[in-house]
Amino acid sequence: MPHLSAEAKHHILIEYSPHDASRTFAALARRHAVKGGAQVIRLWHKHWDGTAASLAEGARAGRPRVLSRDQINRSIYTPLLRANRSHRAIHYTELLPRVRATSRTEISLRTVQRYGKEKLKARHKRGKKRCAKERQSQYTYLAEAH
Repeated sequence: MPHLSAEAKHHILIEYSPHDASRTFAALARRHAVKGGAQVIRLWHKHWDGTAASLAEGARAGRPRVLSRDQINRSIYTPLLRANRSHRAIHYTELLPRVRATSRTEISLRTVQRYGKEKLKARHKRGKKRCAKERQSQYTYLAEAH
């Protein structure tokens, strides 16, 4: 998602007038097609001290990612997708050494599992084991049973 520059936000906020119906947060959001609408402009206004510099993007809180999106796609997503398409199970313990080698980081197994689950929407599914007779058409098996 492209973000607006600090100068663009500043120019939008200069237009704001709380007592003019055509220059409210909602009206400005519609006029300038701001994704997030009036609430986003209200948040900018809260941080704004009258200068464009106060609206500049700063460092974000929290711990930085261990792997970049590109590294996640190459070393986790692609092998998971390949295994899924060939109908074979893949275990994160088998995937971990390859991820560590390609990314040259000491990433934990739990982090690789989290990337697989949260970022790539991979799910753990367990199928029901069936005998050879059950693997045939289910209707055939049921008909033979009666």
